[in-house]
Amino acid sequence: MAAIPYPTSTTVYDSLVAAKPASGKALFVIEKTFDLDAIMVANGAGTGKILTTDIVNLFTLPANLMILSAGIKSTVVQVGGTGTCTLKLRYGTTDLTAACDISAAAVAIGGATTTALPASTGAAAVLCNVVAVITGGTVTKNPTIRVTLVCVDMS
Repeated sequence: MAAIPYPTSTTVYDSLVAAKPASGKALFVIEKTFDLDAIMVANGAGTGKILTTDIVNLFTLPANLMILSAGIKSTVVQVGGTGTCTLKLRYGTTDLTAACDISAAAVAIGGATTTALPASTGAAAVLCNVVAVITGGTVTKNPTIRVTLVCVDMS
């Protein structure tokens, strides 16, 4: 009996046939735009401006969430500041993105050297926030940023 190649040369297996989704879980996107001026006013900072090492909590991520990709975009740039003005997107104290230049319409997508995506929030809910790094100047108008996360619920 001759050897029969497997699969046969006329058979093509679709990847969805070979590896069907086990639980029917779907990817979803969390995306929201944040006006940091409005956030500062709403939290009693008046017309305060973001300072270096300031942490702005944006929203709470649920437990058992896997973050597959993360991005932050400066949609309305900050005004003022003659030096370096950046924001990093984080969950808890873990960086999700590289630093995003908020003095330009810049984008920072996951892949910061200290971050290995995908990342998991673990067994408890955690805050998603941004941390400011401002050197060599001051901010006279806070930026507006858009945060985008691609996630899957692992619970």
